[in-house]
Amino acid sequence: MSEVVSSILGPLLEKLASSTVEEIQLVGGVKDDQEKLKNKLEMIEKVLADAEQKQTKEEAMRLWLSRLKDFCYDVEDVLDEFEARALWRQARLTEYLTLKSKVHYQAPWLSNFIFQFKMAHKMKKLRKRLDGINEERTQFNLSSDVANKIIVPRRETHSFVSPSNVIGRINETKSIIELLISSDDGGATTIEIIPIIGMGEKCDSWALEMLQNQLRHLVEDKRCLFVMDDVWEVTREDWVGLRDLLGGVSEGSKIIVTSRNQSIASIMGTVPPLNLANLSREDSLILFVNCAFDQGQEKNYPDLMVIGEEIVSKCGGNPLAVKTLGSLLFSKKNNRTDWEYVRDSEMWQLETDILPSLRISYDLMPSYLKRCFAYCSIFLKNYEFNNLDLIQLWISNGLIQSSGNNKELEEIGRQYLEELWSRSFFDFVREDYPFLFFRMHDLIHELAISVAQTELSNMKVHAQDISPETRHISFPNPSRIPKDELHGCLSKLSRIRTIMLEDGSSGEFLLEMCISRFKHLRVLWLDYSSFDLLPSSIGSLKHLRFLSLWGNWDIKKLPDSICKLHNLQCLDLGLCMELEELPADIKNLISLRVLYITTKQQRFPERGIGCLTSLRWLLIASCENLEALFDDIQLLTSLRKMFIVHCPKLASLPQGIKNLNALEDLWIRYCRNLKLPEDE
Repeated sequence: MSEVVSSILGPLLEKLASSTVEEIQLVGGVKDDQEKLKNKLEMIEKVLADAEQKQTKEEAMRLWLSRLKDFCYDVEDVLDEFEARALWRQARLTEYLTLKSKVHYQAPWLSNFIFQFKMAHKMKKLRKRLDGINEERTQFNLSSDVANKIIVPRRETHSFVSPSNVIGRINETKSIIELLISSDDGGATTIEIIPIIGMGEKCDSWALEMLQNQLRHLVEDKRCLFVMDDVWEVTREDWVGLRDLLGGVSEGSKIIVTSRNQSIASIMGTVPPLNLANLSREDSLILFVNCAFDQGQEKNYPDLMVIGEEIVSKCGGNPLAVKTLGSLLFSKKNNRTDWEYVRDSEMWQLETDILPSLRISYDLMPSYLKRCFAYCSIFLKNYEFNNLDLIQLWISNGLIQSSGNNKELEEIGRQYLEELWSRSFFDFVREDYPFLFFRMHDLIHELAISVAQTELSNMKVHAQDISPETRHISFPNPSRIPKDELHGCLSKLSRIRTIMLEDGSSGEFLLEMCISRFKHLRVLWLDYSSFDLLPSSIGSLKHLRFLSLWGNWDIKKLPDSICKLHNLQCLDLGLCMELEELPADIKNLISLRVLYITTKQQRFPERGIGCLTSLRWLLIASCENLEALFDDIQLLTSLRKMFIVHCPKLASLPQGIKNLNALEDLWIRYCRNLKLPEDE
């Protein structure tokens, strides 16, 4: 991901000039190193646009950018040390000021001395490394006059092309109808369709057996048409089980199966698959016009239509390519140069498995979007992610750049997400308020993996060929990987910032190793884990920003050490159904912005959640015993969103809730005993 160094360097320079420097001032001899780092990085920043454009052709340039990127990350880690120290001081001071019986506050001078000595040494090493990187820069004859070629996002009010507005496919439609109305022996008709739009809603809350019984009863002795949309993976055993489940339907029932995977047809099909060919040139142009212009507006831009036809011809009839480039150019109808840039891009000539049109769309993204998009390669193909998780993952990794107009990071993250959606890099799947669910087309996902290069790794089954440069890694099924292989894999890594462990019995072993080894960990995703105790050593992860235990039905207690995580911004305890209570010192999580709670408590203690003054989102769900919240809720002056769901014993809300002036959204559902004051 060396082509996005500029998006790392910009925020890094801001950090070097920010309040972090106040902590640096306390370390003797470091101020000079900090100034030299800042000055040389500013010089390098001026020529980055030229370097990033040349790297596609020059291997030496790509390697230099890669070294610069690694250096920037290492500087960021050191600055994080200073920030963590400042937060530690703040938490200690706050704790001292709130003690009922105040004792004499004594600064830990020995600890301070050791910290200052260690940090001074690290800063000097960084300065020497940058001297070498800067010297290499002079060999490339880079220009500061090259501007980044970025196409700005289209306006948010544009109406997306409706999936029901099918373009072309007349012959295929006729073939499907003929297959549906033809008489047969009562078997299922399977039709393979490669390009797919959309996906049905999941019924996650229903037990599988209940769903099966409902379905069997619903279709028995009826002639039915079933549509299985976008089937990605199925075994012969799965298919036989489903076929038996539907055995009670009447003769003449049909099943349409759509997929991008050719092997699905051989498993499920009873007739030859119908393979969709590429769109015709005419249909491709119609799709492009629908995405690039408002209805009828193309008539006002005959010169752009000529260029658009040439762009469409290079897409080879691929609907995703046409749609992506059309969406990209929507906002540039007054800039012929950008249309010509897309048409004449050298990317069309590159021999690669990634569609050139998708790569062009990526290259024309603003640098801040590139990093956010590449980070999404950490998800599995076809994975559904929601807006809240994704935005908090971006924030936790420093991918959201604060603006000068005091916008909340969550609001900026929402704009990033909508921009990627508008560029057709994300597909909207469903809404389950307050969550919006998205996923990436498989070709888009491959592009994300390609541009992330060695920085992100998603280990499906085997932990092989992981680069030592990897910073973000996920293990969707850790229990399927032998422990010795996992140990060997993780032993090669030292720069990890994100660990995703999901649904695996090897979680405890992996977790212990990750905590002990990766001290700069920012994201720890443990969804669907099954351990009943979180190691107390988690308190040593002083840079951790994101911790999710969502869906752990076994954990009963959180260690007190979790309250030492002063950098923690998102804590997700949703559907931790056996969690007995929140830690007593939760008030020490002074940076917390998002808190999602499921607990067996009857009420929350005072001077707990109410002290989390950085909190923006508070979600309280499935708390079966909860009778009351906390009376000091009015102290949450930054709270924007509050959701209370499935709390059947909750009887009332605290009076202070009406004083939450920043609150934008209060959502209450399935709280049957809750009584609201009539005059409120």
